[in-house]
Amino acid sequence: MSDFFAGPRHNPSFEGLGYAHNRLDRDTEHRTEATLMDRMAHDRARFYLFDGDRLLVRVKADRFDPLYCQKMASELGADMDRVILLGTDPVEDNAPRLAAPLLPERAAAYEEHADYQLETVRAVGLKDMLPADQLGAVAQARSLLNWHDTHQYCAKCGAKTHVALAGARRDCPSCEAVHFPRTDPVVIMLAIHRDAEGVERCLLARHTRFEDPMFSTLAGFMEQGETLEDAVRREIFEEAGVKIGAVRYLASQPWPFPSSLMLGCFAEALSTDLTLDDTELGEAHWYSREALKVMMERPVGSPEPHVPGDFSIAHWLIKEWAEADPA
Repeated sequence: MSDFFAGPRHNPSFEGLGYAHNRLDRDTEHRTEATLMDRMAHDRARFYLFDGDRLLVRVKADRFDPLYCQKMASELGADMDRVILLGTDPVEDNAPRLAAPLLPERAAAYEEHADYQLETVRAVGLKDMLPADQLGAVAQARSLLNWHDTHQYCAKCGAKTHVALAGARRDCPSCEAVHFPRTDPVVIMLAIHRDAEGVERCLLARHTRFEDPMFSTLAGFMEQGETLEDAVRREIFEEAGVKIGAVRYLASQPWPFPSSLMLGCFAEALSTDLTLDDTELGEAHWYSREALKVMMERPVGSPEPHVPGDFSIAHWLIKEWAEADPA
């Protein structure tokens, strides 16, 4: 086992990391077929309403409110036949939190409205429109509603499935198969090289999908039967041609586009030779901590080389390394 990442570790701060905070208690194991109706009827039940990946928020002076009582949700055009339960809020006396899509014919009314806005889940986070621990619930709702919308038929027999356990499952009445929401694991990693003198540099790349000079970490979906460590090694070698030794997991971030979980890692680069996959990467370079600190000061969209904003786990990984004591 390599000692590349040996030494004291600290408990990292996840402040500012998007979608990583969710205070709801899902309590899935205690749900019954009566749970959904019971929670909907609760006098403190509140609903998140969506049009696809857009959340309906009510504009109140300088703040935004995404939660509505059942009566108001119905009046605003919620499809009450497609409600799902997210959980209960321990900060609000265990008040139920639910989610529902808007009826398509009603959603259009909020495209240009003085009191309501339809904002994408990404924009809600980037604009800091909601408290961090409420943003996690929005991500949960978006992923679950998308899964229910795209998994209405049984993958085993093709029959129409129905919602079970208040939205935590779908059941097939024909073949009795049960289907659970899926989460797609994605590795995202900062490759770090230490030379013979002990000097460290990390690898950042400009992805071909970026128009401006934003340099970020490498990332990719895990494959079936693959370990986290092997996925990190494979993705870095496929995209940059760099062989990897030790891998250290650091943190994760829910990414509801539509249902990914980003698994953040550091990876020990065994060389600095680069062979780029030009379909994925436009360019890549090895950066010192000093160079990264300069790049981190520049805003997203800058004409000069910069890194992703602090909402993303890519920024979090870069910052963790850039501000670490190399000793």
